[in-house]
Amino acid sequence: MNIRFGGPLLIIIAALLWALDGVLRRSLFSLSPITIVLYEHAIGAVLIAPFFFSRFRKERFTSREWGAVLWVSLLSGLLGTLWFTTALTRVNFISFSVVFLLQKLQPLFAIAAARVVLRERITRPYLMWAVAALGAAYFVTFKDGIVDLSTGSDTMYAALFAVGAAFAWGTSTAFSRYALLNHTGTVVTALRFFITVPLAFAAALLLGGVSSIAAPSGDQTIKLVLIAFSTGLVALWIYYQGLKHTRTAIATILELVFPMAAVFIDIVLYHTVLSASQYAAAAVLLYAIYRVSLLNRNAASPVFQAAVLAGKGKGRELGYPTLNFAIPSRFRYRYGIYAGQVDIDGAVYMAAFHFGPVPVYGQTTPTLEAHLLDVQLPERPTQASFSLHEYLREVRAFESERDLARQIARDIEQAREIMQPHLKSRGAGAPRSG
Repeated sequence: MNIRFGGPLLIIIAALLWALDGVLRRSLFSLSPITIVLYEHAIGAVLIAPFFFSRFRKERFTSREWGAVLWVSLLSGLLGTLWFTTALTRVNFISFSVVFLLQKLQPLFAIAAARVVLRERITRPYLMWAVAALGAAYFVTFKDGIVDLSTGSDTMYAALFAVGAAFAWGTSTAFSRYALLNHTGTVVTALRFFITVPLAFAAALLLGGVSSIAAPSGDQTIKLVLIAFSTGLVALWIYYQGLKHTRTAIATILELVFPMAAVFIDIVLYHTVLSASQYAAAAVLLYAIYRVSLLNRNAASPVFQAAVLAGKGKGRELGYPTLNFAIPSRFRYRYGIYAGQVDIDGAVYMAAFHFGPVPVYGQTTPTLEAHLLDVQLPERPTQASFSLHEYLREVRAFESERDLARQIARDIEQAREIMQPHLKSRGAGAPRSG
């Protein structure tokens, strides 16, 4: 997959599928929201189970990764949907109300969470196009920019629930990506469905007891299965394949395709008439989304210069020799494994970086090392420039050198997948030697 465009394209496809969600769910109006959440996730869990168990045995989740999956299951899978539905109920499902206005805060929560959880840097070009996209999405959703604020005495309660839903869905985007960095989209998707089922069942019992879980009719069951194969399980699986290779801040802007597509579906199915401002805003939104997608390659990563130090040779013993850098004084990155590049006398090389301690050797002092991909240098340089482009995973404690070597091999493949399109687009290459 071309990471620069492949990841964003998958997210856009998922958002287009989500736009059909309202059409499929119209026949489910007699079921309570918690019942829909329960059955939707139960059906999805059954469908994805055969693909999950063969893969899960190969995965090892840290406590933080489990926490991220639990957060996503609780906040996005359960509470976000319930809060948004409750907000709509408070305003009698009036379209284009304060509920939909405040739901537009979702990208802001996602961007903030990306900065805190994933340390994603927010650049000036990104801010410019993100603001343009958010403004355009507003005018696409609200005809002539008019929001219906005459929604009764419960408007304040509806607003609070709408903000809660935006927070739940926005932050879950960052936590989903955190879980995806070191795991497959299939496994993370399955875990979200598996965990949400008991959470939804418990919530149903708390809200109304067993009697509140109404059995769907035959037609409703068919619709729930169709949802699983389109806007539910399948859309989320596609989205996670894209999110694994797309920065959170970029992904949340690409998701704005969803409300735009939903508005145009209303034109086709329900003969809604759009204003000229909505068509103009749609054009601006599409262009802004395109420009944001071009930024998926972290082109603004800072470049550092550092002395290359003599190492202990542990990497070479594993088959992955590294350059050991003196950690620059202004180097402000979290411990972890990164994809990046190294520039030595004008030659640019793809690299997988390690920054932090090395637990398998009992080493607690952090080091900064880079394994150059597909090249063997005839001798160690004394100076080099380098930049980190994308965080891959956190530093982990492995039981043996064999486990460490296997993980390094996976890290290298992921770094290669990320960096090859970037270096090719610049006309740079990594000459082979040795």
